[in-house]
Amino acid sequence: MTVSKKQLSILLSILVLLTTLTYYHRTPTGDDAWFAEQSYWLQKDGIIRSEFFSGILGWEKQLLVSHKLFLVFGAGLIKVFGFQLPTVQFIGLVSFVAIIAEIIVYLYKKEQSATSRNILIILVLIFSNRLLIKMSFENRPELMLAALGFGSFLCLQTKSVTVSKSLLAGVLAGMAMLCHLNGIIYLIAGLGTLLYFHQYKNASYFALAGGLTGLVYFSDILVAENGFSTWYYQFRNDPATQNAFGWRSKLLVLLTFPKLFFESPEQASLSLLLAFLIGHQRAYLKQLPTALSVYSILLITSFWLLTKHGSGTYMPLFMPFMLVLIYELYRSKPFKNWALAGVLATYFIIGIYGTIEIIHENFSTDYLPVSYHKLREHIPADKKGLVPLTYFFNEYERHPFLLSHENYKYHSTPTNNPSAHMANWAHQRGAGFILMDYQYRSEDFYPKPGTVTLPFYKLTYFDGRFAIYTSS
Repeated sequence: MTVSKKQLSILLSILVLLTTLTYYHRTPTGDDAWFAEQSYWLQKDGIIRSEFFSGILGWEKQLLVSHKLFLVFGAGLIKVFGFQLPTVQFIGLVSFVAIIAEIIVYLYKKEQSATSRNILIILVLIFSNRLLIKMSFENRPELMLAALGFGSFLCLQTKSVTVSKSLLAGVLAGMAMLCHLNGIIYLIAGLGTLLYFHQYKNASYFALAGGLTGLVYFSDILVAENGFSTWYYQFRNDPATQNAFGWRSKLLVLLTFPKLFFESPEQASLSLLLAFLIGHQRAYLKQLPTALSVYSILLITSFWLLTKHGSGTYMPLFMPFMLVLIYELYRSKPFKNWALAGVLATYFIIGIYGTIEIIHENFSTDYLPVSYHKLREHIPADKKGLVPLTYFFNEYERHPFLLSHENYKYHSTPTNNPSAHMANWAHQRGAGFILMDYQYRSEDFYPKPGTVTLPFYKLTYFDGRFAIYTSS
């Protein structure tokens, strides 16, 4: 049975509506707050830093290993729209829309129609992908990298790559690196693609533009006191990557790299669809656009060799390329069979279930900024606090200083009484109160709900979800 364009349009409209509903009172993630705090200080003081993680690698003074262009964009939004949770979540939406526009541009050049059936099919795949929908309203840099990187590729995949397109491609790839050091893969893939086609002049322009743009990453390092030594110290000892240094750790990352695409059902769904089409259409692989094939191979290979952490959160860096590869593979010789129907059914079930799950969580759980506002009368505004990382939006400026639970976890050591150890740690750092959230993210060091006293602190509020301990 062939699905008509009208049916596809109706399905797409429903999926867009569901996606829009996921944005209402979207439950924040720790990253929403972690990156927002950095943008907050950049907008306020002109320096990227973090008080939440004070005491870790000098981050409270200046964070030189950071996602700089991404944070600059966040700081700009905060300056224009104010310091609110949706403001920074909006960064993901801007990048998501940019990726959709770029994919439509790519497909339009092939289809010569903005409403072709194939374009509608790819849009349906996009709006039924839980990972894309989830990250389309999160304060993380991956979608921004993907938008800039895919935009760079679009400049290079045309039949006649001009000097201006080479320069623009280089600038976009360099901007991706400014958002996240992983963005260097777009510089490698772009340069490698031009060299593959023996376009040495354009490759030189691309390298020049990309290199000069990427060098902006070091602008704050150059002016900081002991900038390069501090940067290297923070880079080498970053809690997120320090365990990946050394040949054994790197070998483990290389060997387990495929899990990046299959870490969860939402990641596996798109990967399985692409893998199925590669297998079924293997006789037509040579018909794929050469630029797309070469660029994609270089992109994956460079990331595989360079990355220190093959987390599934990096999969969006490749998703625009995966989607156009799906389009090109199916377009080479369209077919219908039960196997394809089964793979697509699995894809849609995972995606739609995931979307509804996000909506349900948003509507069934109190919006955290509202919950925190209700707690204001129970939390001393003039005292330092040890709080969840998400205790940030609308509350941050009410306190002289705040430390995050993640900060304590970084400094903690194994103990028979973790809640007492945590309370002692908070007291040593002058915390006047401790806030705990047993529903959103209950930590291992939380005491048993309702525990009346901790060392130096007593329970002053507990509603079954939130517990507030103030210094006794």
